[in-house]
Amino acid sequence: MLSRLGNALLLAQPFLTFPVFLSVLQGVPPLWLSWTIAIIPLPLRFCITRRLTCRTPFDIPILILTAGMLLGFFLSPDPQLRLTVMHTYLACVLFYYGIVNNSRARLGYWVSIVVFLCLILLVLTVWVFMGGLGKRVVFNSWAYELASPLSGALSMPIKINMNVVGGALAVVIPGLVAVVLFRQRAWVRWSAGILAVILGGILVLSASAGGWIAATAGIFIVLLYHGAKTFWGISLASVVAVAATLPIWYNTTWIKAVFSIPSLSSRLERWQATIVALKDSPLTGLGLGGWWSRVPAFGMLGGPHNAYLQLYSDTGALGFIGFIISAIVSVKLFRQILYANKDSPTYGITAGITAGLIAGGIHALLDDNMNVLIQIGNDYLYYAVPLLWLWAALLVVSCQRLLQNTEKDKRIGLLSRIA
Repeated sequence: MLSRLGNALLLAQPFLTFPVFLSVLQGVPPLWLSWTIAIIPLPLRFCITRRLTCRTPFDIPILILTAGMLLGFFLSPDPQLRLTVMHTYLACVLFYYGIVNNSRARLGYWVSIVVFLCLILLVLTVWVFMGGLGKRVVFNSWAYELASPLSGALSMPIKINMNVVGGALAVVIPGLVAVVLFRQRAWVRWSAGILAVILGGILVLSASAGGWIAATAGIFIVLLYHGAKTFWGISLASVVAVAATLPIWYNTTWIKAVFSIPSLSSRLERWQATIVALKDSPLTGLGLGGWWSRVPAFGMLGGPHNAYLQLYSDTGALGFIGFIISAIVSVKLFRQILYANKDSPTYGITAGITAGLIAGGIHALLDDNMNVLIQIGNDYLYYAVPLLWLWAALLVVSCQRLLQNTEKDKRIGLLSRIA
C-alpha cells in the first residue's frame, strides 16, 4: 500500500507544481502550502533512488539560467514582479524535472498529460473569446459573439491576450501532425488527427499572425523529418495554392488586420528601445521585470515582444549564456534524431516535439512566450509559462527512448547478420 502511494506521488510530481501557479495567480492556496506540496516528491525520490533527480542534457543551462534569475532578482526595481516570476520560474524547473524523472512511465501517463494540456488550451481559448484581448475579424467575430454571454455569468478579472493562445497552439500542433504522419498505433493517430483539426481551427480563429507563422514553420519541419519528397512536394503545392488564391484574399480587410503593419512597427520600436536601455547595463540586464520600469514609454502594456530580448533584460548576459548553451544542446539532440530509426513509433513523436520547440523559438521572435505580464485589477503579475519547459522535458524523454530503441535494433540486426 505504501509502495503504491509512493509511486503515485512520484508520478504526480509535475502536477504537484501547479498549486504554486494558482497561488501566485489567485492567492489560494497559501504559497507556503503550495511549495510544501510541490517538494513532497523530492525527499521521497531521494529515499528510493538516492538522488533528488536524474541527470538531463539541460542541467548546466538550467543552472546558469537560475544564476541569472537570482542576479536579476536582486537587481529588479519592482518587488512584486520579481517575486511572482521567481516563484513561477522555480515551479517551471520542478515541473521540468518532474516530467523527466518519470521518463519510464507507460503510455497512459503521457496521454493524460496531452489531454490535460489540451483542456488548458481550450479553457484559455474560451476565456479570450469571452472578453480577452484579441483581433476581431470577419471569420472569427461569431466566436466572440457566441462566448460573450458567458462573460456576464463568469467574472473575468484577468485579461488574456490571444497571442498567448496562438503561440501555445503553434508549439502543440506540429507534434500532433507528426503523430499522424509517422508510424504509430491506429487509435493514437486518429486521436492526434482529431485534436490537430480542432486545435488548428482554434489557431485560425485566433487571428494570431505570430501563431500562424510559427505553426506553419513547425509543420514544415515535421515534413522535412518525414522525407525530402514529402517536404518538397507539399512545399510546391502550397506555393501554387497561395499564388492561385492570391487575388482573392490579398486585398481583404482581414489579411491587413491579422498581418498588421502598425503592429510590426510597434514591435520594432520596442526592440530598439530595449536595446538602448540595455546599453547602460549590458552585463547585468535590467533585473526581473525591470523592463517596464526602465522602458516606461510603452507603459505596462505588453513588453519588448521578443522573448530573447526579454530574457536578456531579466537575466543579463548570464541568463543569455544559459540559453545559448541550451540551444547548442538542442541542436545536438536534433541531429541525433535525424540518424535514429524512423520505423520506431517514438520517432514521429520526437520529430513532432522537435518541430514544436523550433516553432516556439520562431514565435519567440515576435512575442515573449516564456513569461507573460498579467493584469489583475490594478496589480500586475509577471508569470513564467511552463509550456516550453514541458516540451524540453518531452524532448529529453523521447530522445532517450528513441535512441535506446535505435541501439537495440542495431544490436539485433548485428546478431542476425552474425547468425
